[in-house]
Amino acid sequence: STETMLTTSASSSTLARAQAPWATQTRGWATARASRARRASRVVVARAQMSTFRVAGEGACELGGIDARATCDANGARGTIATGQPFLDHMIDQLTAHAQLGVSVRVTRDGAACAECADAGTPHGADVFEASGRALGKAMKAMLSAGAGAGTKARARFASPLDEAYATCDVELYGGQGLDTFSLAPYGRPGTAGRSHIGTYPTAHTEVFWRALAEESGVSLRLVKERGDNAHHIVESTFKAFARGLRAAMDTVDGIDVYDSTTKSDEVRHSAIKRSTKETSIDVKLDLDADGANASISTGIVALDGLFSAIQREANIGLDIAASGDLWIDDHHTAEDVSIAVGQALNKALGTKKGCNRMGSATSTEGAATVECVMDLSNRPYLGYGLELDCDKVGDLSVEMVEHMFMSLTFNGQMTVHLVEHSRGSDEAEVAMAAAKAFGKCLRQCAAIDPRRAGAVASSKGTLSV
Repeated sequence: STETMLTTSASSSTLARAQAPWATQTRGWATARASRARRASRVVVARAQMSTFRVAGEGACELGGIDARATCDANGARGTIATGQPFLDHMIDQLTAHAQLGVSVRVTRDGAACAECADAGTPHGADVFEASGRALGKAMKAMLSAGAGAGTKARARFASPLDEAYATCDVELYGGQGLDTFSLAPYGRPGTAGRSHIGTYPTAHTEVFWRALAEESGVSLRLVKERGDNAHHIVESTFKAFARGLRAAMDTVDGIDVYDSTTKSDEVRHSAIKRSTKETSIDVKLDLDADGANASISTGIVALDGLFSAIQREANIGLDIAASGDLWIDDHHTAEDVSIAVGQALNKALGTKKGCNRMGSATSTEGAATVECVMDLSNRPYLGYGLELDCDKVGDLSVEMVEHMFMSLTFNGQMTVHLVEHSRGSDEAEVAMAAAKAFGKCLRQCAAIDPRRAGAVASSKGTLSV
């Protein structure tokens, strides 16, 4: 690397400045069904109270022997999704969980109605994908028509991770340019042909669906795979990115920013972790709903204090860390154990994650360094570490412990995280600090409560606890 090697004193100074202000089925089925119905009703009411988009849209497309009919409701509950292609059904359902739309897509093939969770038989031709996309796009356009006066303001970008993969969506609701960019292939590792099918789902027809939906809905759309080796993950992260981006763009029309929401959770979201070994003694207290005005972070490693202080400040959480360790050996045990404890405290405080936004992306700068963090409180730990640190130490912290800190946080916090270095700073301390700030900012977005969810979990599975 051509980057300048850091000295301990210069790096410590950068990190210390940032740290300084923060030193100081037991119930019957009937009961369960009633509970779900009440929750769904609260969700619908909460959404309707906030949305400009109060009219549900309908759309239809006949293509050969395929007849697709769709509805799209910004304030409705999930309808029937039955295209005869189960994986496509599962992908369309992401609009329910992640765009919070009431969506239905019903397909008839040669006069026979398709059933949910059933494969209508192979081969699955492009006509099913095109007809489904066009019908849903028409329904979406009708739903979105109420906000057409917003013009170019109704746009958003969203990055959605799924384990090793993440995709980005740029959408402008009234742009009218259709599918401007589509770049997901290969559906597998770079440099390979990739997967031709996911089960019976032909991956090549993914673009057919999106192009049809974009043309009929009147949006301008850009879909790009940023990382990913697993075909299932690549496609699903793309559908999730669109769902989240679509809702974010709709929120700009409504003047809503759920990623900066101050709505309180119904759950108690604070925790305490004590960890004691022959190598370290750690005491962590964390409060997700504190105002973040005060923190006490003392690990014995100035640079580590600075990184955790940046995370705390940007996340706007309460965080106290008192740690002592065998620093006479080196910094490894202390940095690792502190990060494990903070990750465990995060996971404990997040609880069931009911009502949480769950996903987010944020970019932060420190000096000339710019780093993006993409995060999902997924209960599936994964770290995509994209920082290039070419030095021996970042301040008084061994350089490999920067990655180890983020890995321990991510795995013990049960989250998926991608760190992407967009620009290099004057030294590695700036890159590390920009990453910490982006991580904290992203955590704040993900942990924030979306009142429209009315305590529901943002997942098509219905839970993030297993």
